[in-house]
Amino acid sequence: MNPHRIAVKFFATPDPRKPVDLDPWIPLFHRFIQQGSVEGLLIDVADYAHVPDGPGVILIGHDVDYGIDLTEGRAGLLTTRKRTADLSLGEVLGDTLRKALIAIRAIEADGSTGLHFGTESFTLSLVDRLAKPNSDEAFEAVRAEIAPVLEKVLGDAGVELTRANTADSRKTLAIAVAAPKPMEIDAILERLGGTAVIRTVEQPSEEPRGKPGDWEIDVEELKRLRDTGADFVLVDVREADEYETCNLGGALIPLGTLADRMGELDRDAHIVVHCKTGRRGSKAVAALRGAGFDNAWNLKGGILTWIERIDPSLTPY
Repeated sequence: MNPHRIAVKFFATPDPRKPVDLDPWIPLFHRFIQQGSVEGLLIDVADYAHVPDGPGVILIGHDVDYGIDLTEGRAGLLTTRKRTADLSLGEVLGDTLRKALIAIRAIEADGSTGLHFGTESFTLSLVDRLAKPNSDEAFEAVRAEIAPVLEKVLGDAGVELTRANTADSRKTLAIAVAAPKPMEIDAILERLGGTAVIRTVEQPSEEPRGKPGDWEIDVEELKRLRDTGADFVLVDVREADEYETCNLGGALIPLGTLADRMGELDRDAHIVVHCKTGRRGSKAVAALRGAGFDNAWNLKGGILTWIERIDPSLTPY
């Protein structure tokens, strides 16, 4: 059984323990969403800068996340591949490495963060303890599965694989991969198939038709749906504290969790999404439609417009 998620982390150079300024990463990741600079169906940016030695800033996607990760006091680019369907571990690793190296190239070319990343080593984490427990037996099995991919990527350079996290079996299985010299990104990408995307069964086979502005309803239409008892699902993509302030009774699925919780929704359902002003809702609907939810709609103006034009008894914020 293969893990549902794997993560690859390339460390900042020359010193990954040096403090990192996280402020430039938020606008950088937003530019990546707008410009399609990295692979994946990208949704939003999550800021965890307030967490010491935490996940930093994450660019959240449907099938892949990118983040400037500060865990264990070592800064690096963490690329987490999700929704891997029935692909083999070797195929997923190759795809994750390609995505990570494309992201490194884009980050360094942008230059706004001032960070560079070493490519002579990385850490592979298998984020699924049921599929791949943190044990010697699982490590040996994984080593056998990924060796052909690493040979393809790095040739016969004598790659060294060691098991990390050996002190605590409750942690995920992590493998440190070290090569004698840095990878040449363009050469590695060519060996891994360039920038073509390996699609999974949960990704659309083509780009969704239309554009976000086409997928909106106004607050009067939502009121009509509710008043007539229409069969639809209302989804609130705000955060829990916003929901507590005021809500329309929809299912709370914060935008940052949507990629992992799409399975809770019926692809054939009529879905109306709302947030505070409509901006997050637009991103959510784009992600839903990209994943095959062809009857998903955003509430134009969000809950604030609902309060202004439909129900002023609710608390604005």
